[in-house]
Amino acid sequence: MPKATPSSSTATRSSGAPFQSAQVLRRNQACHQCRRRKLVSLTALFVHSDAQRPCSTCVRSHAYSVAHAPPGTELPPHPDCTFDEVSEPTVPDSQDSPKNRFERLENKINELEALLREKDQSSPSDDSSPSRARSAASSYDSSSLLMSYPDSLTLEPTLNGAVMDMTGFSITPGLDDLAGVAAFAGSPFQMSFDDNIPLNGTAQSQEKTYPRPDAYGEMLNPSWPRGLPNHSTLRYLVEAFFTNTPLAERMFHSRTFLASLELPSTHPKFPLPAILHAMCALGSMYTASAAPSSHSIGSFAELQIQAAKLGLEYSLRTTSNLFGSLQAQVLVSLWYWYNARWSEACVAFSISLRLSVPCGLNVCPPFESISSSNMARSSIIPASSDALEDETRRNTFWIAYMMERHFAAINNFAMFLDDEDVCQMLPVRADQFEQGILVPPDNRQWSYEPGIVDKHIDTQIDSFGLQVKASMILSKVKLFNSRYKMRRHRGDPALEPDPAGLPGMPRPNLIQSTPAFVEIDNSIKSFLASLPSHLTDPFADGTIDVSLLTAISSAHFATIILHEGHANIGRPTCISSCRVLTASRAILNLLHRAYSTSYNLALTGVFPMVCWFAAGRVLVRFLRSAIEAKSDEHITALQAEVDFISRGVISSIGESVPHARQYGKMLNDYLIQTCGKEYAKPATVCPPPRSSGESHQLEGHGFQEDDMEAPRRV
Repeated sequence: MPKATPSSSTATRSSGAPFQSAQVLRRNQACHQCRRRKLVSLTALFVHSDAQRPCSTCVRSHAYSVAHAPPGTELPPHPDCTFDEVSEPTVPDSQDSPKNRFERLENKINELEALLREKDQSSPSDDSSPSRARSAASSYDSSSLLMSYPDSLTLEPTLNGAVMDMTGFSITPGLDDLAGVAAFAGSPFQMSFDDNIPLNGTAQSQEKTYPRPDAYGEMLNPSWPRGLPNHSTLRYLVEAFFTNTPLAERMFHSRTFLASLELPSTHPKFPLPAILHAMCALGSMYTASAAPSSHSIGSFAELQIQAAKLGLEYSLRTTSNLFGSLQAQVLVSLWYWYNARWSEACVAFSISLRLSVPCGLNVCPPFESISSSNMARSSIIPASSDALEDETRRNTFWIAYMMERHFAAINNFAMFLDDEDVCQMLPVRADQFEQGILVPPDNRQWSYEPGIVDKHIDTQIDSFGLQVKASMILSKVKLFNSRYKMRRHRGDPALEPDPAGLPGMPRPNLIQSTPAFVEIDNSIKSFLASLPSHLTDPFADGTIDVSLLTAISSAHFATIILHEGHANIGRPTCISSCRVLTASRAILNLLHRAYSTSYNLALTGVFPMVCWFAAGRVLVRFLRSAIEAKSDEHITALQAEVDFISRGVISSIGESVPHARQYGKMLNDYLIQTCGKEYAKPATVCPPPRSSGESHQLEGHGFQEDDMEAPRRV
């Protein structure tokens, strides 16, 4: 007897996987009788239950009972097969596409806006009402374009794979909720962009309003990394980052990076979201309204940094892009320092430099470890694919190294990577990096070479390379100061003072007479004297070479932190007193020249501000000595110099940069504590710029209490 062909709803068996292709039924689709017979187990349901009415199982059971019933038995003419009453399933609306849902959502938003406007018109005098605040944001200016965050927004790590995106976090509330949309549109954060980039607080803000995105298409793109602004605003902030952040175009190849922004967000070469979040935070500092409020917990930049940290954690946990994570970590560290978050900056700098070690960026072949262990690896990241990627990694390491050394120079904490563990080539020139030119190691300098700070390959050195060398000098000074007592106690001969002392200072226990101190002091002098002829003036081309300005300022700052602790201000024979005064006025001269240009000094970065503060602090000490000597001429000159640094530059920059604001306050407090409140008032005389010769030619070295003689400039 031929078998009936099973219908499409009937389960079929496979010899390899008997029930793999069976149709799965919900529990209420099986009849009551089958459930009582316990035929609703997974296997039986797949084989026998077909949801027909009556079901095939009950039909076969009824037929069997009729065929095998004893004579005289009365059986019902039809099978007893009953089901649960289930409402008919609704047929999905074919017209309910995402586009239609967005349109309906848009209509609801428009209705909500109309209601808010009507309410505002009915009560125009109530300026403080929430509806008025929301209507101010309903014009969809740049704040809505930037995906502004409401006060109730939280960034929540999630482990649910269904909602986890590549950033590793989710943002609530979502736009599917009309209340969330209303909160989204009514965010109090107002963002505007200013072509003049008024970081020094002198330019007037000129707001630009961006066009409204079509039906939130970009903001509701499911593949777009959560928490980022839409594409056009993101690109604007990234370009602002590259234009205004020092060394940004050395850590990233700008043309390649900007081109990668045009790729789909799911493309493997699309930038790491953590990097983009950090760039948005730094880029927003160069806008009129975001810069002064960047320290606020609810600001756009703060939320972007939080998102960058969450993205970093996710990337490190999944090891998806470790080098990109290092770059993001460096940017997060820089943002913390800009915003005077010094404790967080200290931890972030240490993490960035230590993360470069397992990435193998502190060493370069052939100087790897000689360990023969099979588990030993010089790097946990794959080898670079071309010269451009290799130089990008090297530049990133040197930037992380410099930033950590800059930050370590202003505190007494131990550094997080010993110079003995650094064996890397110095970076190539900017034009070679931009073009991706391969420069062989034979034509390069290595960090371990003796005399690296004062020996240069003129065809391979540029201002960035000099900045790296200046940070090496800072590192040597830091190590000398922090390890002096331990090495002296251990009997290190390099720290044994000369019994004869120094010329003019015939004392036996002078730290300045130790061989190690003399060597470092001479290396600073040699570095400044050996600068190539085309790299001696940071203002040569009419603008400011920020890297060269930082390199030269760093060398003078190294002199200050090496000598200041041993300077006996007020004694003309004190060599350290002369050296710190010369270094401070050299920094002051650079600052005068920079101030005389049209360049925005807030764009010079963080460390030059540290150098200005150090110079101002030294000048305050000399001002105190002049006050004690009652030398009115020098009091007037020194007070004007201190006031120019404190009020004229640092405090004005501090209107938009919290880091500068804190240093300005510290310098003013130090002035009041050392000299008195009357000297903290603005000076009446602005000191003229000095020539380099004036700042280095000093007849005296301080103010002597006996003859009241002050240092004179020839």
